[in-house]
Amino acid sequence: SVDRHASGMTWIGLLIVGLTAIAVQGEVPIVTRAEWNAKPPNGAIDSMETPLPRAVIAHTAGGACADDVTCSQHMQNLQNFQMSKQKFSDIGYHYLIGGNGKVYEGRSPSQRGAFAGPNNDGSLGIAFIGNFEERAPNKEALDAAKELLEQAVKQAQLVEGYKLLGHRQVSATKSPGEALYALIQQWPNWSEEM
Repeated sequence: SVDRHASGMTWIGLLIVGLTAIAVQGEVPIVTRAEWNAKPPNGAIDSMETPLPRAVIAHTAGGACADDVTCSQHMQNLQNFQMSKQKFSDIGYHYLIGGNGKVYEGRSPSQRGAFAGPNNDGSLGIAFIGNFEERAPNKEALDAAKELLEQAVKQAQLVEGYKLLGHRQVSATKSPGEALYALIQQWPNWSEEM
């Protein structure tokens, strides 16, 4: 009885230490490529030197997702489309945000993205899964994106005074959609120009 009590207390102690570590780090959980079942890149991707000066917010303009299974399926579909139809070496964005409030790993921030033509160099591409022309992403997704931006600075993926831009500012597109574009203009580091 004493041994079981002692091991139970140890387990609770470890749990508290573990939860404290998570709270202190404040890291947004990232669904890895392996977890969403990504294919490997089918070609070489140019590298970029981090930290990057810009973060570009986009939307995928397709269907949204609200649960882990659907969001992973959207990731696979987008990667397949971008690799087969658009002839990219891999999914074009560095991170994607699901309606489930989770961040999905795309290509490495040290690899040039494929979403902004000549402006890919120096840009961290973050896309919300869905179409946000008429309605904004939910609070969970928006919070995840803000936390990701803070984390990217802490992990030296973005410079501290990075410029936050909408996809339409760096490429001929409606992305990230009118509703989302209006919102990100209120976020820290938003910039009217590159």
